[in-house]
Amino acid sequence: MTKLNWPDYPNFSASEFACKCGCGRADMKPEFMEKLQELRNQVGPLEITSGFRCKNHPVEKNKKRPGAHSAGLAADIIPLKARRYELLITISDMRFRGIGVAKSFIHIDEGHPYAYRPASWSY
Repeated sequence: MTKLNWPDYPNFSASEFACKCGCGRADMKPEFMEKLQELRNQVGPLEITSGFRCKNHPVEKNKKRPGAHSAGLAADIIPLKARRYELLITISDMRFRGIGVAKSFIHIDEGHPYAYRPASWSY
């Protein structure tokens, strides 16, 4: 697998996206990171609460099939300066393929083989 060139995404670091199972992998796809960087450019700082998840991550282990996080095509984010409504409008305008809204974060993804996309949902 080709390593992501993290300096191409100046507002993000591999550590923010590292799997929290303990493996530390941050195998994000460039096409997702390019779009995420553009979102960051438009709305300001974002906190990444979940990035890459390997097959051993507790959330992924409980799924029948791996999700977009395990494909490096998703992140759960919190806006640090923009309002959530402004963030959601921008995400929609940018046509992220998956948008999930929870009380404490917003999930965005660029799809994966096992999901119907485009889609939006709430947790």
